[in-house]
Amino acid sequence: MTRTVALVHGWGFDASLWDGVRPLLGDDVAVTALDLGFFGRPRLEMPPVVDLAVGHSLGVLWLLTEAPGRWRRLAAVNGFPRFTAAADFPHATPARVVERMQSRLATQPREVLDAFRARCGAGPAVAEPDPARLAWGLDLLRSGDGRSALPADTAALAGADDPIVSTVMTQAAFPLASLRPGGHLLPITDPAAVAAFIREALPDHE
Repeated sequence: MTRTVALVHGWGFDASLWDGVRPLLGDDVAVTALDLGFFGRPRLEMPPVVDLAVGHSLGVLWLLTEAPGRWRRLAAVNGFPRFTAAADFPHATPARVVERMQSRLATQPREVLDAFRARCGAGPAVAEPDPARLAWGLDLLRSGDGRSALPADTAALAGADDPIVSTVMTQAAFPLASLRPGGHLLPITDPAAVAAFIREALPDHE
């Protein structure tokens, strides 16, 4: 029986983030890769309910805040339910990091984008970015909090050397997260491991 998966990328990337993962998921998995529109028109259509929703980085926060209840199970890859630190989430990223990006984005969108991608271990963006959508994404990173919607059975995979989401931050959000060698772009650098993680996270049909 075919099972359904929705994939959502993170800030500064697009649906092609998953290109190496999708062929490895098998013919019995129907995949919808959403696009948040950082380089063109957003593509946010997904089935009413999928068996598994998988977010990378910001994609997890988007699923929790913008599409809650649209999955039977949630999975996070290099992800988080909240990005900036709070009194009850102190090990996350200081808000000033995102605020600096926000202050520069209006006049230097390409520089802000490519500097972030370089931190992730990616090259400069090839396509022309949409500054308004990038600003929207930064606002979600700065203010979004999906912890109240986070299911207890969320599966999580993280890179032990992730320069964006620290191991401490990951474990604060997902105490049972699986860590493996790698950085912030596991779907690109280790697609086989990500595909295996997704297949393992798929819920059984009832």
